[in-house]
Amino acid sequence: MIAACGTDPGEPPPGPDPSIEGTPVSTFESTSCSTADVLALSIQIAEEVNCMLPGQLVEFEEGNGIVFAGGAVLPYLGEGARDDLYAAAAANPGVDVEVTSAFRTVVQQYLLRRWFELGRCGITAAAEPGQSNHETGRALDVSNFAAWVGTFADHGWDHSVPGDPVHFDHLASADIRGADVLAFQRLWNRNAPDDTIDEDGNFGPATADRVKLAPAEGFGIGGCLD
Repeated sequence: MIAACGTDPGEPPPGPDPSIEGTPVSTFESTSCSTADVLALSIQIAEEVNCMLPGQLVEFEEGNGIVFAGGAVLPYLGEGARDDLYAAAAANPGVDVEVTSAFRTVVQQYLLRRWFELGRCGITAAAEPGQSNHETGRALDVSNFAAWVGTFADHGWDHSVPGDPVHFDHLASADIRGADVLAFQRLWNRNAPDDTIDEDGNFGPATADRVKLAPAEGFGIGGCLD
């Protein structure tokens, strides 16, 4: 009788329900200057990229000479870029790599672009969503870049983007630009089955409209690692 009151062991536990309820990303166009406000949603997008492209986007950690400067760092890179970051940090002990940005999702890039267009937050340049180097999985911004240019060069990190001295690219790693857009489209369709959009990896008007509406706290059903 006790067993009869429990869940049937042959049935999987109930999963989360689809939902797009929450604070719309567009809210932060005029109220914020930090992409940390959409970090929960961005983590879901990164998880979905990991589902689509296993091994192309891996997490890296603070410690052993690496620190995150600010709360907006989404700590993912390609595996080779991650390994060469660790190697560079180990080669220059006593100086921290102060990471301000690594992988960036389409929702983060959307906000940065809007702040740039609106003349807010001191942003002097921002690529269109879907086009940023930070959406490739092989880019890193380092606030104390001057201390790392030589060591990073010795470990495969390029430092040649004009007008962006904090920026480094690991050119040997795969460029997965557009995967974050496709991941967002898949997440949206999973959570809004009555309002689906094309899953093509392109940041077109339909995708832009849904990015504005997407919940900053994350969808009801997240990335595949959920």
